[in-house]
Amino acid sequence: MGVDVLSDDLVTGLLPVLGRSLELGFNVFDVMHHGLHEKQISNVFRWLLDPEQTHNLGDRFLRIFIDEWNRVSVGRAPLPHGSYLVRQEVNTSVGGAGADIADLVLESEDAVIVIENYFTSDGHGHSYSGYLAFSVRDGRRGVVALLCRDEDVSLQTLGWEDAAVLTYGKLAERLLEHVGGDRAYQRKNPDSYAFIEQLHRKFVRGRGRVGDQEVLNFVVAMCDSGEIGRYQEQPQEVAAERFADDLAVQARERFGEGRDLLQRAKRRLSVFSEGPLRRQLNATWGEGFVVGVNARLAGIYQWTVNIDVKEESNVLGQSLLQLKFGPSAWFANERDPSWTRTVDSSQADYSRLFLTWPGVKEVRQSTVSIHDVLDGLEPADPRLHDEISGLLSGN
Repeated sequence: MGVDVLSDDLVTGLLPVLGRSLELGFNVFDVMHHGLHEKQISNVFRWLLDPEQTHNLGDRFLRIFIDEWNRVSVGRAPLPHGSYLVRQEVNTSVGGAGADIADLVLESEDAVIVIENYFTSDGHGHSYSGYLAFSVRDGRRGVVALLCRDEDVSLQTLGWEDAAVLTYGKLAERLLEHVGGDRAYQRKNPDSYAFIEQLHRKFVRGRGRVGDQEVLNFVVAMCDSGEIGRYQEQPQEVAAERFADDLAVQARERFGEGRDLLQRAKRRLSVFSEGPLRRQLNATWGEGFVVGVNARLAGIYQWTVNIDVKEESNVLGQSLLQLKFGPSAWFANERDPSWTRTVDSSQADYSRLFLTWPGVKEVRQSTVSIHDVLDGLEPADPRLHDEISGLLSGN
């Protein structure tokens, strides 16, 4: 039987995992549909591994590749750095056997690395023993490596369990770490650096719109909210459309309810600020200290109560205190460049009010919550008075 009604807490549970922007941004790999076939990605890695290519990295990526092989090859003698010839599409068969084409081969005076490139760590029909025999045919140190997007040891059979596994993501991550702080390289090679950034985004930040962990978070949220039964509905395409429609209905309702709640909080906070808070501040800082209170801002700033104070009472020459909450508090603390002293994102609690003071471009988090405001602050509640006074006297 299908699930017809969304659980009450599904939107709340899914919002954190659906909140990631769906905008992919420009990426040359996506535009060209590149990286969808092993030959394409082999072309990229051959370009990076060859010190003479137009990336102007010299042998930096080659060294990263060797270092990564040494890192994952625990218990084996490390491969040496040095000058390696990079070849592509190399027939590794020996003794008249049928052709067996390796994607990449790196050869130096001391070592040979035969590389099979595939999306998963899978030999997919190629001969590990044949690759290994080819690598040692001239008496040099020979090794075999798997280059892949996803490592899955269960796929490594028929000798491939002995191959070192290097992933696109780890190599791209190491490369970006290496050149990310090299301003000189970035200035001289802006196109190559942009390509390296896009390679990193393609294989490190996640495939497509969301990565595996984000998808897993979504499934867990479906479990926690009791909606996981939707995965048993057939056909799945219809179930997905029904789920999206149901979610959209609840999301619209919750969004409207959220705006209503914010408006109620704004009215109550304005009344408290105009009455009890104004009297408290005047009693501490002198009669007439608070010149006026208003909440007339619009847009992202509209969930703000302005408290205007006398210029002569403020040695910093800034007369506008502000109480912010909800979207306005988030914008001030996370996005608005006007504020340079803000609350750390890991500590910010947007269920609370925030105080801003332009004199020192500071945002502070209050102990007063939006729920406190909706419940109705007692006229003698001193918390906002004390926090504002502390902010003023502390500065």
